[in-house]
Amino acid sequence: MDQNIRLGKIDGVPIGMNWSILVIFCLICWELADLVLPGYHPNDSTSVYWVVGVVASVLFFASLLAHEVSHAVIAKRNGIGVRRITFWLFGGVSELESEALTPGADFRVAVVGPATSLVLAGLFGALASLFNHGGGGTQAVIVSALGWLAWMNVLLGVFNILPAAPLDGGRVLRAYLWQRRGDRVSAATTAARAGQAFGYLLVVLGVLEFLAVGIFGLWFVFLGWFLLMAAQAEESQVAMRNSLANVHVRDVMTPDPTTFDSQTTVADLVDNQLHRYRFSSYPLVGPDGRLEGLTTMGRVRHVPASQRQGTRLKDIACPVSELPVGRPGEPIPDLLQRMQASPDGRAFVLDENDRLVGIVSPSDIARYVQLCMLQSQGRTARRR
Repeated sequence: MDQNIRLGKIDGVPIGMNWSILVIFCLICWELADLVLPGYHPNDSTSVYWVVGVVASVLFFASLLAHEVSHAVIAKRNGIGVRRITFWLFGGVSELESEALTPGADFRVAVVGPATSLVLAGLFGALASLFNHGGGGTQAVIVSALGWLAWMNVLLGVFNILPAAPLDGGRVLRAYLWQRRGDRVSAATTAARAGQAFGYLLVVLGVLEFLAVGIFGLWFVFLGWFLLMAAQAEESQVAMRNSLANVHVRDVMTPDPTTFDSQTTVADLVDNQLHRYRFSSYPLVGPDGRLEGLTTMGRVRHVPASQRQGTRLKDIACPVSELPVGRPGEPIPDLLQRMQASPDGRAFVLDENDRLVGIVSPSDIARYVQLCMLQSQGRTARRR
């Protein structure tokens, strides 16, 4: 998902939000200020409910941030790069650049998130006890908000530790099975299928709750559907990584890509150059010959015709800092992991001297897989 709002960096990891998180933030504020807090303390003012509700909502999202940052910190300590952390409709996502190399590292990265949430639950619970002196008014409302934060972090920690991918508990299950079986692919497949089963269960429970109670059951349906889709995608990804395990970047990439001057205008590209080149990725170099970014046909299409003359390719390019980089001899599954977080789904391939020698795009991957399938069908036909 896109980071529509950039929040900054923590330990070098970019933090951002997708616009959908604002919907959940507003819903939580409304629930606290209009339902939860007035239910416990019906005689306080509306302004108190809303001020405490907004502050509690901010602290809840700070708890989500702490959960995801803990994943990122432990991942980096175990040699795993972290591309970014993004908050969206269903919480937070830490986008890792590669997989853990050992079951132990996989376990540590996964378990630290729920552990952080449970520690925060204890902290908020302790603060609620500290401020709970039997008084009323605003202090009592604050104590209730702290209690709510404690329970929400308990729920967050417990839910995430359930043994179903893509939840953290699914990663813990994967690490355990990986250690026991010695086969990461088998372990990841089992965890993904457990995630699919859990997704179906949530959908069924959500439908039953919707029929018996009301509209709140739809939230479980949406959550279950999301987990189901994510788990199915993860199983497909595991199968893809396994099928490409012995394939290297050089086998898939488009070699020796044509580069373009970063100062070229979009009008010049469209009117004078596109008819000569039948590809959709345009690496950009500056006056000194250094790579400055990558633009694509998709980015060019979004430039209005009236602005093409004054818009340079550099102005619409994805900067080099946001592009994954691979090496010709690197296994392609490792690069694919990093490409998933790429804004354009593409990667530069550099040699040992950091010269551009190729580009990998989704079409390159699809072409290679299709070729392998055709070759496999041909070998099968000849054996018959």
